[in-house]
Formats: sequence, structure tokens, C-alpha cells
Amino acid sequence: MFGFLVVWSVVALFVFGPSSHEGHGEQGRPDGPPDSERSSDADQRWPSAPDVPITTVAMDIPLLNDTMAPPSKVKFSFPKFVGQPAKFPIPTAPTCGIRKAKSAKEVVYMTVDDGPSPSGRLNLLNAMDQLNNSTSKEAAYVTFIESGYNFCGQETDAIVNLKCNPAAYDTALQLLVWTIKAGHMIAAHSDSHFYDARAGFCNYVTMPLVTKVEDKYAKCGKDTWSDMVRGALRIDDALANETLWETDADRAAHKRAVSTLWSYARLPCTNVWRLPGVTSVTGLRKEDLGPERDLRMLTAEKLFGGKLECKPDTKPWFAMGWDAEWRLDAKATYDAQKEKCKVAQDIVNQFDNKWKAGPRGDHVVLLTHDYFFADVAKASIFRDVVAELQLLGYTIGTLDQYPLKQ
Repeated sequence: MFGFLVVWSVVALFVFGPSSHEGHGEQGRPDGPPDSERSSDADQRWPSAPDVPITTVAMDIPLLNDTMAPPSKVKFSFPKFVGQPAKFPIPTAPTCGIRKAKSAKEVVYMTVDDGPSPSGRLNLLNAMDQLNNSTSKEAAYVTFIESGYNFCGQETDAIVNLKCNPAAYDTALQLLVWTIKAGHMIAAHSDSHFYDARAGFCNYVTMPLVTKVEDKYAKCGKDTWSDMVRGALRIDDALANETLWETDADRAAHKRAVSTLWSYARLPCTNVWRLPGVTSVTGLRKEDLGPERDLRMLTAEKLFGGKLECKPDTKPWFAMGWDAEWRLDAKATYDAQKEKCKVAQDIVNQFDNKWKAGPRGDHVVLLTHDYFFADVAKASIFRDVVAELQLLGYTIGTLDQYPLKQ
């Protein structure tokens, strides 16, 4: 199968590559409104390619068009996921001096955007596998909010121009299948990310005008909400291959993944919440006000309405924002203890933060990004943040468990 050797080479690189614990980076303010998934600085562009070399071949490929075999007929022979032993000790007691949970009803949601990334996803899967196999506590699962562009290439320009690395599809699919079989949740995060690579930020108004759409998805439209549908369809189509799901447990996991993919979404670069009885947006840049803000809010409203061209059902598609944000610099070094405690403290602070963006005071959603965890050391810090919170009595949930008003 094309790209398989490249896939396994990438996987092997991140399983066995070098790592080191590293010094801390910037965090959102715990006592003010959460930072948005954005920055006007050139070195904080969203999404950005991780600093890991990966071969890209520019090819004009009509992705999944009618001349190619349908995904359900292509046999994939991916290796099974085998977790790697921990390189850094897993915490067995809390070490940050943070207040304990008032009750198990205080829930933290670890959400990871922009995957499945070939640089970070495997490290995170290994880290969570280590934690879940080392403790008697209830297993903790992550919500991965997935972007269609990863099936074309690491850079969003690839999907915008339909110039794809043929191996990217295999890489993304393998990582996504491993994610689902491990019990993690997936949600939707668009196809193109509306990311203007030249400007360094998202633009919902202009990017749909220049984004190419393959014939297969042309009937779905060119609007921003059509891009959200297209991204979910690209993932749904890839997962529809019956050869990927060998056991009853696999098939149940696949069914759940498709359900959550079409039920929960996060708009790129936008901390918008659209749930039953809830409509809010925070943290927009000044450049994102006016027509840009209006279109982002309309996109969330269209998703919530549920009736979209090519969407397989008409139920509401909930837009999920975040309460706290964790950013890492791929080039920086971090002190693992300091970074763990800083992130855990920021999360816990949100339970009592009057500026909290989310509608539920006893539920805190953390945002971070797949490609931040490009080495084992950083993924181990992610693992240890989860462990610290569990040891303090907080429940770790997935977004399909977030309480909704009925």
C-alpha cells in the first residue's frame, strides 16, 4: 500500500527518537479571560508545522474522487498499536500543592486540536497508555479535535491547493485508528482550518474564496460551514473502511467515533460556544471583529442548526470552546515539574474564575495542540498533568460527557 513504509518510518522516529525534560513556556492568565487560539506574532501562527523534518511531495491529487477505489474497498495492514514503556517516572502522589477537588463532580476535559499530527499524536497515545496501565484509577481519555487537512499534508496550504503528500493519508489514518481503538474521543475541526499562511492567522471571510474543493465534495458547498462538513466527511470516509475494525470492540469504538465526530466541533481560532441555551465568543483579536466575527458566529449557528448539505444527519452539531489554554514551543526546553504544576494550577484556577469562558463552573476545558508534543518529554508532561489532577480527585472527561441544558 502506497505510503506504508513512510508511515512506519515516521512512527518509529517518534517512538525511539531522543527526548529531554524541558523549561516552561507561556500560559494564559489564570485570573482573566482565556487567551484565544491565535496570535499576531509570526512565531505564534496557528496551526504551525512542527519542527520535525517530513518529506512532502507536491502532487495534484483529486482526493478520493470517483476514479479511485472507494475507501471501504482498500485493505489496510497497519501494525497494531504497542505502547512504549515510560522513559520518565509516572507520578504516584500529587506534588504541586494545588487544592484538591471539592468533589468528583469537578471535571477536566483535556482537548487537543489540529490532529492527527505525525509529530505529536503517537507520543500522546503512548503517554496516555502508560498512565492508564499504571494506576488503579479510572482510565483517563483525551478529546482529539481533528482536522481534515492532515490527510493531505502537515501544512494547511496543501489542502487549500489540493497538492498532497500521498503518504499523509496513510499516516493520518493509522494514527486516527489507533486513537479511536485506545478509547479516546474525536470531534471535528474543519478541513482547511481557514488558515491564511501568508498572513499567519485564520480568515473565515477570504479563505473559502481561494480554497480548492475536489469534485467529490463540490456539492457540499464552499461556505465556512461547508468546510466544517468537508473535514468531518474526509475523516468519516477514511474510517468507513471495514477492514480497519476487526473485533466487536473495534466496531463499537468506530461507531462512537463517527457519532461524536458529527455531534461535537470546535471552530478554528475561535473560542465560541454554541450549545442549547448558550451562545458566546471570547478572545477574538481586533482583526477578527466586524464581518469576520459575524461569519464565525454564523458558522457556529449553522452547525448548531444541524441541517447542512452533505451532513449525514440533522441533529445539532455543538461548538465547543475552552476555558484554559496550554502552549508549548517546539524549540524550547522545559522543566517538567514546573511546567506540569503551572498547567495544572491554571486548570484548577478556572473552577473559580469569574472570566471563565465555558458555561459550567464545575467543568473546565483545556485547549492544546497535537503538534506541540513532538518529543517524548513534552508528552510525558501532558501525561503528568493528567496524573496530578487525578491524584487530586478531579475527574477527567471527554467532551461527549459535558453537561448540556435540555
